[in-house]
Amino acid sequence: MRLLGFAILAAALAAPAAQAKGNITVRLGDSTPAAGESFTVYVHTGYAVPANDWLRLVAVAPGKGWQSVVSAVEGYPTRPAANLPRDGFAAKLVRTGTYTWRAVVTLPRPGRWRLVVPNGTHAGYMLPPPAAWMPWVHVHG
Repeated sequence: MRLLGFAILAAALAAPAAQAKGNITVRLGDSTPAAGESFTVYVHTGYAVPANDWLRLVAVAPGKGWQSVVSAVEGYPTRPAANLPRDGFAAKLVRTGTYTWRAVVTLPRPGRWRLVVPNGTHAGYMLPPPAAWMPWVHVHG
């Protein structure tokens, strides 16, 4: 019950700030890479992220819940707890322009991975993030 209360509170605090900032588009350089093969992820924001702020990109392993993995990456305890980096990990997004970000991601094993941009800022995450911020990646062996 406490987890539900925390989730509602986090959503109430994070969602308005992220939604007020504008749209985010996530584009994959390759949506069907091989396991261990690097591919590029491009993120475009409809707003200028302040210079002292940043975005997060989280890779969620096949069969794992995005919320528990994002919570673990953000440092929030969850039940069941995500086992990082096996269940997922943060990928480094690098600012490439006023409205653009890029990450090079390597997913270690086959399956249907989910990439998540959890919020329009580094702080917190939305519950749930818009579907456009959570593309699927089909990794083959």
